[in-house]
Amino acid sequence: MLGAKQKPQPKHAKHAAPPADIKKVRKASGGKKTNSKDAAANKVITILATLVLIACLGVLGNQVYQMVEAKKNHDVLKNVRENAKNSTVILPDPGDPVVTTVTAVPDEPSATGGEIVTVQTGPVREPRPIMPAANELLAINPDTVGYVRIPDCVDEPVVKGTDNEYYLTHNFYDKQRQCGTCFADYRNVVGDYERSDNIILYAHNQKDGTMFGMLDNYRWDLRYWEKNPFVYFSSNYSDDTYVIISSFVINTLPEHDDGRELFDYNNYIDFRDSGKYSFETFSKEITARSWFFTGLDFDEDDEYLTLSTCSTEWDDSRHVVVARKLREDETADSVLASANFVLNDNIKWPAIYYKYHGGSYIEPTE
Repeated sequence: MLGAKQKPQPKHAKHAAPPADIKKVRKASGGKKTNSKDAAANKVITILATLVLIACLGVLGNQVYQMVEAKKNHDVLKNVRENAKNSTVILPDPGDPVVTTVTAVPDEPSATGGEIVTVQTGPVREPRPIMPAANELLAINPDTVGYVRIPDCVDEPVVKGTDNEYYLTHNFYDKQRQCGTCFADYRNVVGDYERSDNIILYAHNQKDGTMFGMLDNYRWDLRYWEKNPFVYFSSNYSDDTYVIISSFVINTLPEHDDGRELFDYNNYIDFRDSGKYSFETFSKEITARSWFFTGLDFDEDDEYLTLSTCSTEWDDSRHVVVARKLREDETADSVLASANFVLNDNIKWPAIYYKYHGGSYIEPTE
């Protein structure tokens, strides 16, 4: 009513409603005040989650760094070898074996003054000179024993340590790295004249294609095999060519083959006087297990090169590629002319393969 007195407002009415931010806090907490213990717990969880994220990023960053570093090292070492290989150097001919005459004098002469004994030892050869490319790599790592190459597939220096563990986790520059280094079995002999019957090389199956990361091409691609049948292995003393005769995936644990005895391919190093690790077993197994047949013959008098890496068919599986050295009367062209590449329609797989894919191995009749 006009002129009527207005009802007086409560003192401090403008402060009766809580601030907007307090409303939001209460609404978020169901209208209750936030418990200080809950807030502290949330803060700890946030900090831990942040630390875990930082750790994950650190691990990922380290992996990326190592991959980039490995690729850079790969290119550098390849260039070091190529530059040295292309230099003009004439290596002396080691010549034929010669008989060496040694004059021996007894440590304690007899009463007559002692007898001088002349002994012929031999045959021996003059040591083969180390090739320039090998010298460059030896200057970086004295464990260098060679270099293995398959065009557009493998291009790696090869070392040999005192065991088969160290170079799984150390690179060519002796730094601890996940990529490791391509290395020969420590039991192998890779000398100037002395060689193991079967030189076995190991390397990781790298996702970036370095090391043995491209060997998968020999697992299923017959056309690739036909176009790239050769492995070039240079020791510190010679350049040698090998032709691939087998490629297979093998188990490393007996339980993956129903407890049957393993074909431990990595122990077939010297066939003569080797007991259970005979050439006969080696030949039979690498033929039966191979994806493809080449039609090329091979025997106990040949020299072999085996490349081994991890596979993905099942845990602890290995992909193995076996090649034999070209004989003195063979050339790359003559080998290709006599080859006949065909698929193996009866591959000998471990039992674990048939468990997931079906089928079975049919033992061939004689």
